[in-house]
Amino acid sequence: MKLSPFWIWSIVPSAASLAIVGFVAFPNFQKSRQMRSDSSNLSKATDAYLIQRDEFERLRDDIASLREQRDASGHSVRSDLNESRLVSSLTRPIDGTEVVDQSIRIGDREPVLARPAGLALDRRTVEMQMTGSFDAVFSTVRTAENESGMTRVRSIELRRAGPQVQATVGIDEFFRASLIEETR
Repeated sequence: MKLSPFWIWSIVPSAASLAIVGFVAFPNFQKSRQMRSDSSNLSKATDAYLIQRDEFERLRDDIASLREQRDASGHSVRSDLNESRLVSSLTRPIDGTEVVDQSIRIGDREPVLARPAGLALDRRTVEMQMTGSFDAVFSTVRTAENESGMTRVRSIELRRAGPQVQATVGIDEFFRASLIEETR
């Protein structure tokens, strides 16, 4: 059976067109689907990065603000024992009513093993024993907490002694590590 020229000119170009579409267009559709998926993943990763970067910038601003607040309140880390006014601010005159007895024991400066934010610190312990009114004891504790250097009230032990209170207060005072300690 012989095909007429009409069918030849109709079938051959149609088959050739289908072959070209099959070999070129369909793989391109699949590649474009993969590229859309990659583009979507890239957009998600970029959005996640931008969110993390914005969060990092916010945290950096918060840290700067906290440092400014710390410096404005005077609670900075001192570098020298001579700058400390803790012991003099804790000392109360013994008047026989508000403060009956007081003693302060000062420990040696020793390195702190933990390094918060990579800062090398030394700690000096101060133990204060006081007999007096409840208000006098906690006024002294408040003074220690408000000291312009970096201090921490570690412990408070109270005992009743008649109309007075016997208190033992443990305070830690922090300093920048000495140069000898930083080189280790």
